[in-house]
Amino acid sequence: MATSEFSIEKAFEELDQILVQMEDENLGLADSLDLYKKGVKLLEQCGQTLDQTEKEIIVLQEGQDGDIPAGEDSE
Repeated sequence: MATSEFSIEKAFEELDQILVQMEDENLGLADSLDLYKKGVKLLEQCGQTLDQTEKEIIVLQEGQDGDIPAGEDSE
């Protein structure tokens, strides 16, 4: 999955597929480890994406002068 074209939705789908594959009792140790590594990388990318999105939301909520934009209830 290319970083520039990262989609968190696709990453979650891929993580689901990894979980299904890892539940296979016939999966070898090396394959399990490869899937685990791939899952960890996807989770890191998802975490980074969520962190960035959270920061963007905070900036939008605060506006340029630190106030919540007009029309928003602060309670």
